[in-house]
Amino acid sequence: MRIKKSSLGVVLGLVLVCGLVLAEMAWAVVPTATVEKARNATVLVATQNENNSKGNGFGSGVLISETGIVLTNYHVIHRAEVIRVWFYDPTDSNYSYAKVIGIDPVADLALLQLELDPDIPPPVYLEIEQETPVIAEPVVAIGHPVGLQWTVTTGSINHQERPGKITPYVNVIQHSAEINKGNSGGPLINANGDIVGINTYMLAPEGQWAGVAYAIRGDTVHHSVEQMLEDGDVEYAAFKIRLLNLSEFLAKGIAKEYPDEKDVPNTFGLIALEVKEEDWAYERGVRSFDTFVAIEGFPINTLYDLKKIIKGYRPGDMVTVIYIRDKHFRIMDYELGQIEFDEYLDFYDKKMVDRFDKPVPPEDEKKEKPTPPPKKAIVPPEGEEQALPKPPHFEKDE
Repeated sequence: MRIKKSSLGVVLGLVLVCGLVLAEMAWAVVPTATVEKARNATVLVATQNENNSKGNGFGSGVLISETGIVLTNYHVIHRAEVIRVWFYDPTDSNYSYAKVIGIDPVADLALLQLELDPDIPPPVYLEIEQETPVIAEPVVAIGHPVGLQWTVTTGSINHQERPGKITPYVNVIQHSAEINKGNSGGPLINANGDIVGINTYMLAPEGQWAGVAYAIRGDTVHHSVEQMLEDGDVEYAAFKIRLLNLSEFLAKGIAKEYPDEKDVPNTFGLIALEVKEEDWAYERGVRSFDTFVAIEGFPINTLYDLKKIIKGYRPGDMVTVIYIRDKHFRIMDYELGQIEFDEYLDFYDKKMVDRFDKPVPPEDEKKEKPTPPPKKAIVPPEGEEQALPKPPHFEKDE
């Protein structure tokens, strides 16, 4: 059978059009109405610190409840004494006060409760998506980069599972929607308008945007929010050991650094290093160079495997582990410990504050013992109104 060239062209054209339609259906852009709803649920969070002259900060947040619960980054409200929140409303520059009702420094998340006017309608809020987003899925970031209020940027999911900046027990997604200082705590949404992540930091060599942004993944966010609402903080179970992914390359490095150690197994798994007598793990039977290969019957090849299994446990839970020592497979019942809270307060005080939206405290205050943010109702201190950050919606066309 012969096909005319004109007919062939029509067929190829239809195939191309169908392919483009299917591609558009698979990766539909985020609808404008969806973005506008998410923008209306995004708030500006401004804080005042005990160091009033240099301690003002700002960031983003997102409403997750009609009762006025705001989700943001912990580092946005770290050491805050007064917290003010603005809604998106070009006709109204008034703000609401907020108090901290939950903190999760490990995942860099916090919950705020707004003081809402009972006479106004409930605010717009967003749902948290617990399913892992798909590679190349379109996303939208909303926040206040370098003070440009309620800025919307678009991008896509570049990687589904990066380790957290503070701990590998936190899931982080990498995306390409441009963010900057001021986006911290703002939502990263999908085409359905659900929160797939909370924007937290970016990769910025030499201080420039490099096309790489990071957000706390939705499943971690949901888990954290549930615990914060219930307990006010979040507990993370941990092995409390220095564990590394064992491979042939790490084995060679261990052989050079520890020439007397001859029993490093030729396998994958998690090898324990530098276990000291005073350590939690040592007291529970772990020794240096023990290599964990299974937990509760599930194989462990990498830290990612460990993270997926351990997230369902609480500190103090017992787990059965299989490990290799002296070339033998052994079984141990191991009590899980907890990531220490105070260590992360120190971390934010000394290492992270200057990387986000607030300056480092003066030198004479760095020595103070860090304290968690207040959990009582917050009222503005007298005589500090002049230190308020610039309210939203003051831009003018000139």
